[in-house]
Amino acid sequence: MSDTDPEKRPLATTTGYEPRYDSLDAWRGVACLMVVILHTGYFVLSWSSTEGSAVRNGVVWCFRWLEMGVPLFFVISGYCIAASMDRHRRRGDSPWNFLVRRFRRIYPPYWASLLAFVVVNWSLDRLGLIWLHRGPNSLELLSPGRLDWSQWLGNVTLTETWRQSAWGGSSVEVYTRVAWSLCFEEQFYFVGFLTLLLFPRRLYGALMVLTALIVGFRIFAFDVGWLFHYRGTFIELWQEFAVGLLVYWRLVVPTTRDSKIMVSLTLMVLLGVGLAWSFRSTWVAAAFGLALIELRRFDERAKGWRWLGPLRACGHRSYSIYLIHLLVCTIGNELLVWLGISNFWARAFVVTPIVATVAVGVGWIFFDLVESRFLHPRRSESPVAAG
Repeated sequence: MSDTDPEKRPLATTTGYEPRYDSLDAWRGVACLMVVILHTGYFVLSWSSTEGSAVRNGVVWCFRWLEMGVPLFFVISGYCIAASMDRHRRRGDSPWNFLVRRFRRIYPPYWASLLAFVVVNWSLDRLGLIWLHRGPNSLELLSPGRLDWSQWLGNVTLTETWRQSAWGGSSVEVYTRVAWSLCFEEQFYFVGFLTLLLFPRRLYGALMVLTALIVGFRIFAFDVGWLFHYRGTFIELWQEFAVGLLVYWRLVVPTTRDSKIMVSLTLMVLLGVGLAWSFRSTWVAAAFGLALIELRRFDERAKGWRWLGPLRACGHRSYSIYLIHLLVCTIGNELLVWLGISNFWARAFVVTPIVATVAVGVGWIFFDLVESRFLHPRRSESPVAAG
């Protein structure tokens, strides 16, 4: 990733593409809905009786595949953060400004959602309705008193996935259940900040070297059985985030044709490795990266496709939906099943669409009341996260 001359030339006249990739909002909406439906349908179906029915088991298997919305989010996040770092560098903004904007954009809405989880679960406990958040038909949510101070510290600071490895304490317990991916995002952002701080003139080269070192270390750690030591750290999922970095560099940064071909070949190799070793999220991320490169030429035309409007709107609000949806999915599933909707197909075609729709609606309200107050002027800087 040579970045000597590119930084001195305007982007649009040398590459043909602006950094803004409008269709990413629609893709964000797709990934967001995949995660919401996963947390609604998969658990309410897989924990009901499916023995002796290949059709039912096949339906559950299809719902399980919706978890691939998570690597889609990481790839989009890599692209957006690369664009943000590039923009800060070209404007001459301080890397600290990049970090402060990330903090302001991520933490206040997250803290608001964490408080909502605590208040709702505590209230249900006090009313004797603990079964609504700890029932058998959804992901269980713990009562607030079940976490000790170290676990709460990890949750409040978004360090819970690696907190125990860093300074010990009780076992890892992500209170909202979905914030584990946000813990990874915060690490990706911080690594981006350090790269921007230390290597502003060699940003792409530094990211390339860092990615090569991480991939090499992962291969070594996997071979000797050390990979479990680094669970919860950015090392575990960096390759998915790096796909987004590669896509941004391939589409936006002026460079040679051979270098662009090398990026595509790198993604193909990552795809092959993921398939060969059954690293499903890795090969899905690589395949999505290749698709984004090929589909970029249709981005202008896609702006006129009105049917993408709802997906774009959902994608613009995906962070809010991500933060709050599981609270609705858990309580909604338990409530509707308690009301008598217990048949497998009724769960699939009544419980799942109703609860998923309400969860998206509550996320929409959360966006208007909370997240919108912390938005940056440009929507392209919105974060990408997953459950």
